[in-house]
Amino acid sequence: MISGTDVMEPLEKAKFIVRNRSDSEYLTAYNIFMKEAKKDSAEADYYLGLMYARGQGVKKDYDSARTWFEKGLERGHPGSAYYLGMIHLNGLHVSKDPEKAKEYFLMAAARGDVRAEYELGLIHFKDEGIPRDLEASAHWMRTAAEHGHIEAQFILGQFYKNGVGVKPDSPNAVRWLMSAALNGHRGAQVLLGNMYRTGDGVSRNDDEADRWYDMADNMKKGLM
Repeated sequence: MISGTDVMEPLEKAKFIVRNRSDSEYLTAYNIFMKEAKKDSAEADYYLGLMYARGQGVKKDYDSARTWFEKGLERGHPGSAYYLGMIHLNGLHVSKDPEKAKEYFLMAAARGDVRAEYELGLIHFKDEGIPRDLEASAHWMRTAAEHGHIEAQFILGQFYKNGVGVKPDSPNAVRWLMSAALNGHRGAQVLLGNMYRTGDGVSRNDDEADRWYDMADNMKKGLM
């Protein structure tokens, strides 16, 4: 019987295996990526980095992951910069270096990587090696939120609610909290329930509060 992956191009097949975490086929994917990397494939470099970073079919090895991500970045793969940023941010077999992480995140964000935009929002908020800059944090959270990052939408809603890096703005707070909530963010659902229950930034409305609480309960029970 012919499977779906049998009719794919080799590189697409290998990517499918890694994305779907098909343990029994990791060796096949690894061999394809190694072959394609020798042809200067940026995607192969990137996916080899992922395999080593996650320990997919190979022993987890952040040094090897970093090497492959660096090759991927040199060849223009947009995701490589994000992962290099995470490696330096978290000190994975390198010294923690938030400044270098920020440089990589900026590279990734310039290529449209929403994960990097979110990390830039966090890195400017945390005051851990990068001086806290609430306006910069809000800028990057807004950028990530506009590009669909659910956690960024939740955080941005709280920024508008509390005036963090932006002027307090209840309508925008509700807008972004609702966006996160409707995308399945349970924290946003509970917070909206609390706001409607107490009239915090919105008109008090017990029915609306119950609607958000029920949605959060259903999320917890796995019904949504």
